[in-house]
Amino acid sequence: MDIPEGERRVWFSRASNAWLHALALLAGVVAVAAALAAVAGLGGAAWPLLAVSGVVCVATLGCSSVQARVDERGFSVSFGPLALPTRHWPLRAVESARAEHRTALQAGGWGYRLSGLGTTVMLRSGPCLVVRTDKGAEFAVSVDDAERGAALLNSLAAAQRADGAR
Repeated sequence: MDIPEGERRVWFSRASNAWLHALALLAGVVAVAAALAAVAGLGGAAWPLLAVSGVVCVATLGCSSVQARVDERGFSVSFGPLALPTRHWPLRAVESARAEHRTALQAGGWGYRLSGLGTTVMLRSGPCLVVRTDKGAEFAVSVDDAERGAALLNSLAAAQRADGAR
């Protein structure tokens, strides 16, 4: 991708998983019901149920959506509805980027996965933006328009390497 001198380019994409949103909602409803039961004194099992369902709700909601961004600072991936936490790789740490079709079976399941492929954030099967870092590790995230994100990231990283060589 050619970037004219003086212009800035930014690519942004996101993905979410409706099943994970539904699971988080269900766990949240159970947590509220358990909290009401605990406050009303309706059973000793309410407190453990509140703790477990509350943790499941927050963890699932935090892993149910992902946002990816490529700009002149590098590559960033944010998680959940509040876009927290965020992982960031500066351009100097990006060796290459590509788009690749992956399935949950290849990644080892849904969610945040560590496997022989590296780290994958798999919320749906389909195109993934795969970034290879200067340390040889790969990070993949399933988002729409991964080809354009990879092209921009490769262009920006190459331009920074060329500027650094001068």
